This record gives sequence, C-alpha cells and structure tokens, in this order.
Amino acid sequence: SFDASALSSVTRSNAPKTGSVSVTVHGAGFGTAAHSVAMRAGFSACEATAWTAETSVVCRVGSGFRTTQRVSVTAGMRAGTRTEAFSFDVLSAKGGPTRGNAPATGSVSITVSGSSFGTIAVTAQLRAGFSACEASDWASDTSILCRVSGGVRGTRRVAVTSGLVFSTVTDAFSFDVASLSSVTRRNMPSTGSASVTVHGANFGAKSFSASVRVGHSACEATAWTAETSVVCRVGHGVRGTRRVAVTAGDRAGTRSE
Repeated sequence: SFDASALSSVTRSNAPKTGSVSVTVHGAGFGTAAHSVAMRAGFSACEATAWTAETSVVCRVGSGFRTTQRVSVTAGMRAGTRTEAFSFDVLSAKGGPTRGNAPATGSVSITVSGSSFGTIAVTAQLRAGFSACEASDWASDTSILCRVSGGVRGTRRVAVTSGLVFSTVTDAFSFDVASLSSVTRRNMPSTGSASVTVHGANFGAKSFSASVRVGHSACEATAWTAETSVVCRVGHGVRGTRRVAVTAGDRAGTRSE
C-alpha cells in the first residue's frame, strides 16, 4: 500500500463567512502529480482545489456558518484529515438595533447591524431579552430584521444567532414603562373595598403580574383588563390624597395625588 495523505498545517486557519479565500494545506502523501486531489473544510468541498506539490494543496474555501472545522484532503482514493484546523469568523452584533425602544404591545420592526451574519439565510434568529422575535428575516451579511414581540420588562440584551454561533449586545433594547393617565374613581369611604379603574398605557398585552398600590398599600385584588387599563379593589385607609402606582412585569408607573 501507499501512505495515506497526512496534514501538518494550514496557512490560513480563519476566514470570513463570505468565504472565497485561498487556503494552503501542508503535509505529505499528496502525490507527485494531481491525482484527482480534492479538499474539504468541514462538510463543504472547496470551490476549487489545486495540487501544487507532494506536500501542499491550495483550496478556495466556500462560505460557511459553523465554528471550528476539520480539514480533509483526498488524493486518489486515500484521504487525510486534521481536526479543528479551520474556522469561520464569529458573528458580531456590535452595531446594535436601529430602534432601542418599543411599546409594551410589541409588534414593531427593528434592524440589528453587525458583521458575519452570513451570505444567505441560515436559521438566522434574533431575541430581545428572553423572548424570540415574532419573525426574523436575514437581510444581508451585516443586518437582520426582527419583529419584536410584546414585553413589560426593562432594558434587555439582544442576541443574534446564525448557524451554530451567536452574538449578544447588552442593554440594547427596552420596552416603554407603564404610564398612568387617569383614575375613574378618585374618592371613596375609609372602609375601602371599592373598585377603581386605572387608565394609562403599556400595562402589557396580557396579565404580567399586574398590581396596583394606592399610597403604601396594595389593592385587595387587581385585575388586568387591557393594555390601557387595570381594575383594583382598594383596601381601607384614613390618610389624605395618595399616589397610585401600577406595576406590570418589573416596571412601575405612578401618578401622584
């Protein structure tokens, strides 16, 4: 038998996700002439492969999305491999979102800028905080579109995933804090147990542990009714004019007196 191809080093071990860069693989047993020499980076064959010597082969790497890859050289019917020999750039979302704030109802589009998102849409996804976008759409190697879902929490990180790699930007996106505009009933007997409806905005698209306080006392019961209103059964009290506070998620809005 003849010795199988053996790989010793790769002159360029990293490339952008767009690919189309030349890589030279050094080793031994590549043959004294071009015997149907072929090379692969990970699972993908090179766009073009050229035998240059018994100890080297040149390959034009195609685009890719995965992390560290093995490199394989086939000469004739024998193949040699080298593990963790080549990788593509990790994507970066350092540009952040074009829009850093949205109402609690969500359903607004944002564009996240960065680099190495890939030359085609390969399971490109985007998350704002813990929630995946309602829809994600790859636009280019440097941008991804996202339709943000509703939320009531504070400043969130944004995470972009492409293929098997991801990148995050902290404190990149937030939802509007709850705001109070009016109270349907502004006065009641000291015995309490009266219902009050608080109107405003950004109470959330559904009940996110919504709660209301009148002064320092929590309501006996609170019921979320809409993104713009919350009903509260006020407890008893003897103090004068009080502020009203509405908490939705981990954000609170207040109205004094």
